[in-house]
Amino acid sequence: MGMPDGARLSMSLDLATALDETSLRHARVVAGASSLARPLRWVHMVDHPDITAWVREGQLLLTTGYHWPDEPAAERALIETLADKELAGVALAVPRFLSAFPPASLAAAEALDFPLLEIPWDVPFSQITEDVHAWLIARQGQLIARAEQIHRDLTRSALTAEGLGDIAGALGRLLERDVVFTGPDGEWLGSSAGLAADAGPTPSMLAAARRTSWRVTQSLEDEARRLLFCPVQVRETLVAILWIDEASSIVGELERRAAEQAALISALHLSHQQALQAQEARLGYAFVDSLLEGRFEATPAALERAALQGWDAQTAYHVCGIRLDEAVPLSLEGFARRERWERRLREQLDRLGAPALISVSLNRLTFLVRHEVSVAELWQCLNDGQAALAVSREVVGAAAIAEGAKDVARLLPSLQPGERRDFEAILFTRVLEGDTDARTLFLERISRALQAGGPRLAGLDTLIALSDSGFLQAQAARALGIHISTLRYRIERLEDTLKMDLGDPEVRLQLQVATRLLRRDEH
Repeated sequence: MGMPDGARLSMSLDLATALDETSLRHARVVAGASSLARPLRWVHMVDHPDITAWVREGQLLLTTGYHWPDEPAAERALIETLADKELAGVALAVPRFLSAFPPASLAAAEALDFPLLEIPWDVPFSQITEDVHAWLIARQGQLIARAEQIHRDLTRSALTAEGLGDIAGALGRLLERDVVFTGPDGEWLGSSAGLAADAGPTPSMLAAARRTSWRVTQSLEDEARRLLFCPVQVRETLVAILWIDEASSIVGELERRAAEQAALISALHLSHQQALQAQEARLGYAFVDSLLEGRFEATPAALERAALQGWDAQTAYHVCGIRLDEAVPLSLEGFARRERWERRLREQLDRLGAPALISVSLNRLTFLVRHEVSVAELWQCLNDGQAALAVSREVVGAAAIAEGAKDVARLLPSLQPGERRDFEAILFTRVLEGDTDARTLFLERISRALQAGGPRLAGLDTLIALSDSGFLQAQAARALGIHISTLRYRIERLEDTLKMDLGDPEVRLQLQVATRLLRRDEH
């Protein structure tokens, strides 16, 4: 009755194994052969007219057939009742009172896929019960020993794990199954070695898992695959999901316990990681907040800390703000969603080679990105339709970052979920609406660009001549007293310094307004 070394971890106590390893090997399966994987918890002998009152789920019923019904309808009713009670099966001693199961009983059992066995009369029931019960007790001992081994192995893996992938690998080796960890939204958090990303849960499984109580472990199945769903919770919040492949066979009780222990260990691991990240994040938040709020003092020590955080006072940045579609104050689920958003944001910034200069408050995440990083690409990866993004002007230095934060603060309240808006894109609109700050910024940009392109006066005069002539080059050249080829050269320089296409009607309108305002200011 020993178990082979290579036996699967589940070590399920089922009828099929008992038929191989106990005196039940003398029995002949006459119905329900495809359901021998039914759990076998006990063997019970009943020879009584009211059989169904004396049996329980998982029991194998032994009978001499003395009180077996002799009417087909009564036989079918008895088989249906025993199947409903989820017995492991019925074993009949033959031949004595019955030479075999009657045809009506066999037909009913086959229809319900309910196991019926016939045992030679000379095999005593006492031998079967003693043999099977000893086997069950021995197997329970094996299960307990194996459970202790699982506990030790999983605990050891938790102490050395660097991530959920290590825990998945350890559990996968113990179960000899594919194991995957995902986030609640399906993001890949780790898996057993060599597992492809398409082997994880399907969208329909994720949707079903989110609808299920987070305290429940259960199997989920769709057309693609069958997986066991096991929630990972930290402080009553779903933070990850453990998935175990059930393609080859259903997860047994011991495997389920191993999965639930792995989920607990994973929760402890994630809780510890969250505590470390929270401590690191608080330091990062404090630094970024000092920039956003204009409190940063550029002392040597502060600049050294800034460099360690990845911020350079000479580099141009955009201040970006994400507003989550969450009511304030945040609920527990709102906090969890904000944490997932911050994790995704850090991952995407890392992918783009950008430091994670992030601040988090209420339902908002504010962060800095270098000017060369594509905010459009970043938002394409992050946008789930449930948050909005505002992007400031390009800013350099601590004082300018504080101004960029004001840009974001002005933009965010008016944005709808899924929307992205850049301050630069609406700057001219704000000028036309009479926004004094926008007017000052707009003219400063034009003046700064003209100065960077060489003598400011020559560039401004060229812009004025072009604007006054309606951008008719021949007329503008005559007004400036220069050859048209010279004017074309100046236009190329202007387009380069302004970073604008002077052939664009929108750009021409902006420059006409700018030259009028600049001339008025200078007078």
